[in-house]
Amino acid sequence: MNEARLFNRHHLPFPLSDARRVTKAVRFVQIACCLGVAAICLTARADETAQQSRELHMLHGHKRWVLSVAISPDSHWLVSGGDDQTLRLWNLKTGAAARTLRRYDSAVTAVVFHPDGKRIAVGTYGGELGICDAASGKMLREFEGHKESITVLRFDPTGKYLASGSADDTLVVWDASDGEALITLQQGNEYDVTTAAFSPNGQRIVTGDGENELKVWDAASGEEVRTLRGHSETVTSVAFSPSGKQIVSASWDDTLRLWNAGSGDEVHTLRGHTADITSVLFTPDGSRIVSAGEDKAVRIWDAQTYKLLTSFQAQDDSMMCLAISPNGRYLAGGSKEVIRVWKLQ
Repeated sequence: MNEARLFNRHHLPFPLSDARRVTKAVRFVQIACCLGVAAICLTARADETAQQSRELHMLHGHKRWVLSVAISPDSHWLVSGGDDQTLRLWNLKTGAAARTLRRYDSAVTAVVFHPDGKRIAVGTYGGELGICDAASGKMLREFEGHKESITVLRFDPTGKYLASGSADDTLVVWDASDGEALITLQQGNEYDVTTAAFSPNGQRIVTGDGENELKVWDAASGEEVRTLRGHSETVTSVAFSPSGKQIVSASWDDTLRLWNAGSGDEVHTLRGHTADITSVLFTPDGSRIVSAGEDKAVRIWDAQTYKLLTSFQAQDDSMMCLAISPNGRYLAGGSKEVIRVWKLQ
């Protein structure tokens, strides 16, 4: 249901270049010097305490970066895709590894549960796209059409349609039952479709791209409704609020932006992350916004007042992807070789 994943620079299934990291590190050091070492230490201790009080499980099994995670509609299972070319299933409540569902010829870059919880859509860096059985991993249907890596997958609320974004600059809406390509959305530039989301009523699709823009589309006709401009770098993640009235987007410009879904007006900009933001989503009740990124931190914001409620250091390495359970109790985040699960309530 609520799944969010990372689109990486240059389509690479690993974090940013060393040059980018050095630039951002210098900026962070400059800020740190101004604030003082003592304040940094106090923040680190507070972050550590918050993390310890939240963290339920550390899931080990992937041998490289975890690129995508999703949680089943019943909030019992977690599926993960990794740079180690595996699709893995976990018991979310116990943290136990259930099984390795499938192995692929390239990195698994996008995963999402079908609304019935019995099927999983999977996309890879090599452009493979299919739906497999959630229990056995057996391939049920393959989809042919994308020419490059799959960057994002979303089912519409009914589960009848599957939307797939790709590095080939298109988003395709498929009939999930027979694999027919129904609509192909052209982003209108030479940059990848980096992220996408269906509105709660399934009538709209919002996409993000490498040219810093978001576009809202009519899901039935494929007509472009409007373009949202405001970010200064690549849009990495996007989500509709449960009410469908707002859109939140994340970017490499280190900001989150709130948009009025009806008018397209920018409502607010959330600042606080100190590096590229890779994932953002609303909690199922719509009261909070959760974000994470290259600064290794998870931040939770009030969706009404836009105030930062809490933040905590989540990983030893960059956060690549996030998922929230439909019951709102669990938050999962993928990083290098590990998935962490936290308690939200």
